[in-house]
Amino acid sequence: MKKVFIPLVIVGSILANYPALAVKNSEPHKVAGNKNIHDQKKLKVVEDLYAGFFNKHDISVAQRLIVENYKQHNPFVGDGIKPFLDFFSQNFKDNPQFSAKIYRSAVSGDLVYVHVLYKNNPQDRGTASVDIYRVNNQGKITEHWDVNQEVPETSANDNTMF
Repeated sequence: MKKVFIPLVIVGSILANYPALAVKNSEPHKVAGNKNIHDQKKLKVVEDLYAGFFNKHDISVAQRLIVENYKQHNPFVGDGIKPFLDFFSQNFKDNPQFSAKIYRSAVSGDLVYVHVLYKNNPQDRGTASVDIYRVNNQGKITEHWDVNQEVPETSANDNTMF
């Protein structure tokens, strides 16, 4: 009994002093991780990029939010804001109904993670993506990584990708 009780006291003490470690049994949240004001500001930068640039195709939004020497890890887009804008300007021209919907997000330090559905038009099944952005303390995007997967017509399970 003593051997079981001591670990329970230790775990209870840790959870009481560090509530972020406790698991809550509630609905999933849109934002995972620490929700301090700096994290919220960094997430807002990325959300603004999606609302204004990816969904409204407003180039000035990206110009305002992304640094000139932006570092890109996607092998199809060059480093710097100009290659990024050139790539997406052409994409928006080819796909005037292009859209992006953020399903979930998380912030860890200077990194913002978003789970996104990109669609070229409303009929498109789309591409599921996890995009990772580095956001500096001035509220500018400095770096980007992504992992993309086409949404298949059929699935081996009943779960959706979102």
